[in-house]
Amino acid sequence: MKKINKLEKIILIKFKEKNNQITSLYECTKPYLNKHNEIFKEALILKQKDFSENLFFNNLLEKSKTYKLIHNEFNFIFRVCNKHPKINKDSKFLLIKDTVIDKSNELWKKLILYKQITDTYNKYITIKNITIIWIFIPIPKINNL
Repeated sequence: MKKINKLEKIILIKFKEKNNQITSLYECTKPYLNKHNEIFKEALILKQKDFSENLFFNNLLEKSKTYKLIHNEFNFIFRVCNKHPKINKDSKFLLIKDTVIDKSNELWKKLILYKQITDTYNKYITIKNITIIWIFIPIPKINNL
């Protein structure tokens, strides 16, 4: 259980690091995009939601829905930015994009490990519960004739 909690904290920190890139991306793309505020509107709302959830939730499962939505917003923003040739030449944008992609890859690896560990842990819990149940079931007595 300690290993799961430790890994969960690491994943939450990695998500926070990735989500903090939204503001950098916002400022970097401001001079290039038309309807800039509309493109980033949902991402900034989700960033605020993530910030407020950090005060109340510190469990990965409780925050995973918001993180999934933020990930989808990053994908949307990068698709929009890839269509604009001037942004793709900006070194700040490329650096931010690379860091977000690197953090996403790190997160993916950590999430796979987290899933493997929790699956194994849950199997052991199931086995433990089954063996405890067998202790309490009475064994029928066989009468020898």
